[in-house]
Amino acid sequence: MDERLLLWINQGWANPLLDGLFWWVSQRLWFSLPLAALLLGDGVRRCGWKAGVRVFLTVAVTVAVGDVIGNLLKGWFAEPRPCLILHEQLRRVGSTVSGPCGAELSGMPSNHALNFCTVATFIALATPWRVWRNGLFISAVLVGLSRIYLGKHYPSQVLAGALIGVTVGWLAAWLVTRCRAMPGLSLSFLTTQPASSHSGTITMNSECCPATPAPTPLATAGVLPPHRLSVVVPLYNERDNVAPLLAGIHEALAHYPCPWELIVVDDGSSDGTDERLSADLGQYGPHVRVLGLQRNFGQTAAMQAGIDAARGDVIATLDGDLQNDPADVPRLVGRLLDGNLDLVVGWRQDRQDNVWLRTIPSRIANRLIGNITGVRLHDYGCSLKVYRASVIKEVRLYGEMHRFIPAWMSVRTMPRRIQEEVVHHRARLHGESKYGLSRTFRVLVDLLSVYFFLRFLTRPGHFFGRIGLVSGGLGAVILLYLFGQKLFLAANIGARPLLLIGVLLVLMAIQFLTTGVLSELIIRTYFASSASRPYVVRSGIADDLPPDAGWCAPHE
Repeated sequence: MDERLLLWINQGWANPLLDGLFWWVSQRLWFSLPLAALLLGDGVRRCGWKAGVRVFLTVAVTVAVGDVIGNLLKGWFAEPRPCLILHEQLRRVGSTVSGPCGAELSGMPSNHALNFCTVATFIALATPWRVWRNGLFISAVLVGLSRIYLGKHYPSQVLAGALIGVTVGWLAAWLVTRCRAMPGLSLSFLTTQPASSHSGTITMNSECCPATPAPTPLATAGVLPPHRLSVVVPLYNERDNVAPLLAGIHEALAHYPCPWELIVVDDGSSDGTDERLSADLGQYGPHVRVLGLQRNFGQTAAMQAGIDAARGDVIATLDGDLQNDPADVPRLVGRLLDGNLDLVVGWRQDRQDNVWLRTIPSRIANRLIGNITGVRLHDYGCSLKVYRASVIKEVRLYGEMHRFIPAWMSVRTMPRRIQEEVVHHRARLHGESKYGLSRTFRVLVDLLSVYFFLRFLTRPGHFFGRIGLVSGGLGAVILLYLFGQKLFLAANIGARPLLLIGVLLVLMAIQFLTTGVLSELIIRTYFASSASRPYVVRSGIADDLPPDAGWCAPHE
């Protein structure tokens, strides 16, 4: 199979243009070196001389390490190249037959594919340069194909080189990120000026590498601007976590310098969580309030209920499973107020969850969400977030949209006012996780909704209109082609499938265009009507509570 695929690409793809293209991308002198020079120049342009050269040196060291690994594996496997044993069947660029390439050459793995995949992966994971990210992956694919087209490597050798390159690039990016995030440990060739103390240590600016904030000291009494804090905690079947949760929050906020309240939302629990909350409330004052929902509406609705009931200028949310550390709340509030931000998202850098079922799918989802929404964060799923109340109350959450709160917030505020902060994460001690792989499908469906609302909320006709115009254009071209054949060539087109396809495409275009017009009418009604709540309150917070009642005043 390996040989047949090689011969099919080498002979079946024969074309003068492909000969020139694949010969060019396979040459280190004429392709790799100019590409490296462009990367260096663009890095200097983006980051300045020192930082740009440091990024380039990091890439060069990574490539050198990958090249050494590739050469070691070549000596280990000692698998000959196809141009050595299949030269009578291969074609050379510009001719029909290729000669043997030497008895000392080993082809497992392909170092060309290894090096390019290493660079592409490192740039994709360690920098926010989208143009280079896409361009380098395209270049890696072209280089891998060129080695097969020229008969230098078998497809399996190119694939092995690509996989090793991706692994080396990922490990290098992980190492750089890890060293940047650990206080007191940094790579000398990556370190630049540190950021201000409230945002943690950042080793490179946002153009050179993604900012990696390290945990900062907890806010001390008296340094926070005057405000009121509302802590919202949704609970669902967390009976054994109620007591340690309430105690942990009060311990963390015992010396908080400003008034605060705690709103616990019982999302229709069926394990006795509501009874445990009622029993434990007597130990605390009126600043702790319980909001019980009629049934289980989901975490998003429960979180929206707590946000609607919150009266503070700043709102903090966290899970009720004890995995979020309440001691991080003052630090995140300080980051929000000192940095004049609208949202600070917790980043569970050292996540204490199942790697295969929770951590890896979460990382993939975070990168996918960031690429689609344009708001790039390391951890969308962390419930520990701190909001400016005037902004979050303008956002309505439905379905499973709590995972996309930063994206929804970007509709109401500038993305630069949304930042992240490293927080602690603890393993679950009691109860069972409410998440699993099944949530992946819900995330994908919700992500489509987020993309639509972020791009086309105020102009849905453009979304459906584009599809309709493309469909109608293709249908019109097909029908005109068939009409010409019928008119000038007297062809029988009545039984041709192409006629049915053309008619269906035109009908689809009419439907999409009509849907676009109707959606424009609906969206105008949506903006004119009042927003409805996605939950029903059974019992809890009184609407006539005086504004100055129910707060835990700071200790003198």
